[in-house]
Formats: sequence, structure tokens, C-alpha cells
Amino acid sequence: MLQPGPGSFNVIIGSKPAWRGVPAAAAAAIQSAKATSDAAITTAEAATVAAAPTPGAAAAKTAEEGVKATAATTMGSTITSAAGGADIHACLTPLPIPPHGPGVVIDGSQTVLVNGLPLCRMGDTIIEAVGPPNKIAMGEPTVLIGG
Repeated sequence: MLQPGPGSFNVIIGSKPAWRGVPAAAAAAIQSAKATSDAAITTAEAATVAAAPTPGAAAAKTAEEGVKATAATTMGSTITSAAGGADIHACLTPLPIPPHGPGVVIDGSQTVLVNGLPLCRMGDTIIEAVGPPNKIAMGEPTVLIGG
């Protein structure tokens, strides 16, 4: 569920505040930072796997968790600062550590704006600080929103 929002203060769809994503330029910056962050995590995970049969396994795992925690903090800050008034999703997935962190919709409607921000629809993509992207799984079935 998209939460906490807050959602639009003056546009209600299906008795809920309309959810607003980030503009395309902010989405591109977030995706670029996320790709760099994900590459660092992948490298740390590979180092942990490579170190598994050695005495350095525990140190590699500790380093991996440190990279993930740093990524969560850095990407969380990037997402929050780039949001520019867009609604911020707080992922409820607690594991694996670190939690996925804050997220924003990066591909909301480019032609339908709510309070100057892209309106979000079912199927739009949420990028979170750590972890894979998610899609909005539910929406108001009687409302169709353009691209």
C-alpha cells in the first residue's frame, strides 16, 4: 500500500488523496544514483560469496552489510531531497536488513499533473532506497488516467 503520502490535499480519487510522483528530470537523477548504489551492493555481495570458503568470510559479510547500510542512508537522502513535494512511500518490507527505505514513483503520468506533479497510476514504478523496484498494484478501477 502506498503510504504515508500524504497525497494531494485537494484532489481526491476513490475517497483517497491522489498520489503524486516525481517529475521526469528528478526520476532520471534518482535512477542514475540508484544504478550506482546497486552496483556497489552487487560488488559487495560478490565479495561475500567469493570469501565464503575462507577465513575472511565474516569480515566480507560485515563489509557487505556496511555497504548496504550506507546505500540505504545515501539513497534515502537522495530520494527525499529529489522528491520536490512528491509523495514519499515508506516501504513496510523490513527484511533483509537494511529495510528498503523511502521510495517515490518515477514514471507517473507526464500529461496529467496534480499540484504540478505527475499523477500516479496502477502499474507505475516505485524506486526505493534499497531493493528492487516495485509496481503500484492497486488503483481506482473506475478512473482512467492518460500517459
